Amino acid sequence: MIFSKQCQAFAALLILVISPSSLSIEPQVQSQINRHLLQGNTALSLEKYDEAAENYKSCLDLDPDQESCLINYASTLVDMNGVPSYDQDPSIQQNRLVTAQRLLRHVLDLHPNNGDAAFNLGLLIQDSSKSEESTREAARLYLIAVKASLEEGEERWDAWANLASAEHELGRFLGFYGARRAYERSILLLEQIAEQYRSYTEELSSKESSVHFDEKELQNVHAEVRGLNAYLSKLYYGYGTVLTEIPPADCLGLMSEKDSLLMDTHDGIDEESAKRVCEMNAINAMRLAVNLDSNNIIASHMLAAMTEGEEGDESNKTGRQRASNEFVSALFDDFADTFDEKLGALGYRVPQFIGNVAHELLKQSNRKSFKSALDAGCGTGLAGRFLRPLVEGPIVGIDLSKKMLELAAQCTISKGCGLKEESNEETSERSDQKLYDHLASLDLETTTLNDLMSGNDFLDEVRHGFDLIVAADVLVYFGDIQKLLTNLSKLSSDTAFLIFSCERIEEENAPASGWKLQISGRYAHSKSYVVEAAKNAGYNLVGYELIVPRMEKGEEVKGHMFQFVLGEINSNDEL
Repeated sequence: MIFSKQCQAFAALLILVISPSSLSIEPQVQSQINRHLLQGNTALSLEKYDEAAENYKSCLDLDPDQESCLINYASTLVDMNGVPSYDQDPSIQQNRLVTAQRLLRHVLDLHPNNGDAAFNLGLLIQDSSKSEESTREAARLYLIAVKASLEEGEERWDAWANLASAEHELGRFLGFYGARRAYERSILLLEQIAEQYRSYTEELSSKESSVHFDEKELQNVHAEVRGLNAYLSKLYYGYGTVLTEIPPADCLGLMSEKDSLLMDTHDGIDEESAKRVCEMNAINAMRLAVNLDSNNIIASHMLAAMTEGEEGDESNKTGRQRASNEFVSALFDDFADTFDEKLGALGYRVPQFIGNVAHELLKQSNRKSFKSALDAGCGTGLAGRFLRPLVEGPIVGIDLSKKMLELAAQCTISKGCGLKEESNEETSERSDQKLYDHLASLDLETTTLNDLMSGNDFLDEVRHGFDLIVAADVLVYFGDIQKLLTNLSKLSSDTAFLIFSCERIEEENAPASGWKLQISGRYAHSKSYVVEAAKNAGYNLVGYELIVPRMEKGEEVKGHMFQFVLGEINSNDEL
């Protein structure tokens, strides 16, 4: 959640300032510098980027340390990348971004506390890389921007918001500049701005108003309010998420804070009650997020998880039985760039578990390989790395997230899909072979073989179904899995194998349904429910084991791995 250009990301045009470096410059030269800066600013405001760039370059030719020209030239280069009429060759775009970063770093070398340069550089760094190292640097830069705005007496909500997001990502919730307080400051500041716009719309709409306006102006103001509400929705979502992750002891410490947004803090007299106060405030924040923006699908899903399905998107009647397609797509599109890295840090090993199980099933069933495989919910292709050696024919991947599929499409025998670059020793022609023969953005509950084969003649060999179907951590986004398993059986060949993982809920803790939406936003299933649903779809259980799919907040996530065969087990097999 980066608050970028659409909402004041790049600092507004700087007013004409004579920086300290200009004091030793001849008056005539200074006059030329001022003229180029003014002309550049005018051109930039009119979106005449070529003219703006030329003026800023001329300014810097005269004074390479001119602060305002450095910052606004960087802004111009970034803006060029968003305009189709300018050269959009990837290498040229990258060069503009590299140059912009260099210009901003030069400003900070000269003026370490320049808030505008720090804020803009933070945005560029987070846009260029989602690594933890980049997030740490961005957080440091946003902190400079926040402190600069405090020093100037005009707090920037966008600086606080991006600081909150970065600190949240790093798991640093507490302290004066921690994620929790940063979210609160950004919310308070943006609420003030939004309220001014709301009041203005009421004044424009009032029959007694003395303000003269046209209908277009009113529509523009309403659009501005909707945009601000959307940003507020994201902030409340982040704030609510942080409150759920703060440990009880730290929640108790927050009960005595006087300037926080937390309500009913007087009820938090010990760690247990303080944690309840944090959780209730988290629910209120998530509720506000949904009320401010009904399109915030992720907040809606999380509100349902936090209230055990009592609240959330009522327009989606199946929302409690499974995560909506919109939620899954939005979640993983946003997560795609850092998916592999973050799961690796959590000790995520489900794809490897699935590969091991599939290999064992081959041995037990006296097969040399699988004829074909479907990676259901393939994501970035982590399971494909372990499936490829076991499948002689096509491997097909399905996922709702198009960004995930774009990453999976880049995977070959020698790169991507969880393979570290330094471990690549494959140099044969086969090393360029794609892991997946076909990738498609489809709904697993409704996908048909015809959907997959349409226009793909090379998939003719799967017209009778797939030999193997796997789903790594996919069923955690389904509550009721009956429809899903029934459809997977229709995509399977006779006696095909099905391997998948679930998060586990113990039988004694499971509701009558056999599944539960957890506060994490993921579903957990009991063993008996899964086995019964699979049996109704025509599957028989041939293998089962308890697993730890990953760590979460320093604790092991409870999971289990299922292995099924469609129909009766062949008497010639050893299973």
